[in-house]
Amino acid sequence: MNQILTATEIAGFAGAGLAGAAYVPQISHLIRARCSAGISRLAFEVWLLASVLITARAIAVQAGVFIMLGGVQIVATALILLYAARYKDTPCPVHFPCQPRRQDSHGTGAAVTEFQATHLKETT
Repeated sequence: MNQILTATEIAGFAGAGLAGAAYVPQISHLIRARCSAGISRLAFEVWLLASVLITARAIAVQAGVFIMLGGVQIVATALILLYAARYKDTPCPVHFPCQPRRQDSHGTGAAVTEFQATHLKETT
């Protein structure tokens, strides 16, 4: 079936592409930093189920834009769940829990994270 895309269909496909691009920083951080801090696995499980259900409806009514959007969301959400499970309880230095304050040489109570302490040892 040969049809010309309307402006709103083109906009819809562009929006679906943007939705996919929005997942890239989260997925990239999960993979590169091996960090699952701040990821609610339950929330992503619900979003995955919702995406599957909505995509099934989009397929039934042959709504191309929503089929593409659903596919993007299913793949991205599944990747996030996979890597969040794989790197469970492994925060990167940016996401370390707050460390207790300790006195520095000037008597101030500056918080020093494990990452900072390690970095200071390496540079001194």
